[in-house]
Amino acid sequence: MNDDAPRSPAALTRRVALAGLGAGGLGVALGARSARAAQATSTADHPLMGMWLAMANPPRRGVDPQFPVPSLFAADGTVILGFVPAEIGMNGTIQYSGAPMGVWEPYDEQTGHFTAVQVLADMTGKLTGSVTIDGHPKVSDDGLTFIDDFSLVTVTIRDAAGAVVTVVPPGTPGMPVTATKMRVGNPGFPGSESATPTP
Repeated sequence: MNDDAPRSPAALTRRVALAGLGAGGLGVALGARSARAAQATSTADHPLMGMWLAMANPPRRGVDPQFPVPSLFAADGTVILGFVPAEIGMNGTIQYSGAPMGVWEPYDEQTGHFTAVQVLADMTGKLTGSVTIDGHPKVSDDGLTFIDDFSLVTVTIRDAAGAVVTVVPPGTPGMPVTATKMRVGNPGFPGSESATPTP
């Protein structure tokens, strides 16, 4: 068949229709793929969503032993970290701290990014400053544990007036934060499959 020969309107209509069906099918497929990607990266469907028991380190004293931190990554994008209410500060005195609270969002399909603020006070109750933690916990393939290896973590320390005093940048050496998803009968402490006593 000669490609330069004029085509009938019926042949052109069939070609346009087939091309339209092909493009439409591709559009539907791409749309479904985009919807799945969006669903996989929403806070409600992300594997980080839920209640975890993390083993963390005081951000200002990395040599201290890890401590348990119940951590809620809620479906609405809020985060609450249950840090200990008192610790020894960098100057050697006791300081009191509130629970870091903030927001989180998906970073990728397995990793979240949270920003949480912790308020600090001295023994008299006077505000001494705050700590902002930007963490990136990555959930395991089975969805039961996560780790934050500090490669993306930023810790920002502010004084009572809100001025930045210190910024600990990503990649600073530190003990990774690990966590286990809490379940009924298993609070998530390392090495304990079930810690619920039998009555």
